[in-house]
Amino acid sequence: MIFKVLALVLALLGYFVSPYGPNIGIGGPGATENSRSGTANSGSYYLAQVTRVADGDTITVRNQDGATHKIRMHAVDAPELNQAGGEQSKRWLTEQVLNKDVKIVVNNTDRYKRQVAKVVLPVDGCEQRLCDGETDINLKAIQAGQAWWYREFARSQSSEDRVLYEQAEDQARDARKGLWQQTAPLAPWQWRTEQRNQR
Repeated sequence: MIFKVLALVLALLGYFVSPYGPNIGIGGPGATENSRSGTANSGSYYLAQVTRVADGDTITVRNQDGATHKIRMHAVDAPELNQAGGEQSKRWLTEQVLNKDVKIVVNNTDRYKRQVAKVVLPVDGCEQRLCDGETDINLKAIQAGQAWWYREFARSQSSEDRVLYEQAEDQARDARKGLWQQTAPLAPWQWRTEQRNQR
């Protein structure tokens, strides 16, 4: 009985420690952004310009209507700024997207009112949710060793993305790219838990 209670407590702790927050539920399908409320439906997408990079997995964008939104990159977790590799990860993402036009493909909105999304460098002429030749920045961050694949949220990815993201992390680790140059890199979700336990 004690083990069941302990398992439940640990599961709940992991749920609330997540940077996505407890509101990870996926909404119904939608094709457009709800600019007025600042939220967007799962499956919706829109074009925007990146105006700020907060860290290796969080950016701010301005859409074509002039509304700004904070974006938490879906299914990746970059080192926190105070963590080893955090500033490097932020610099890498800044070089990739700052002041550039991107496509935001929304998965859901978290408890902090951030849109959890795939950030994509679009190709000219694409008017669909995703097109061949576009660059998935979330995946690219993992390939470059600047972020972990956030396996906790794998079930909210497509089966194709799960395979791509897992392969990307394995290859980055084997090639000792980015954060994998550290002797024993600590996953951000573990680092955040340790920081909370020290308070």
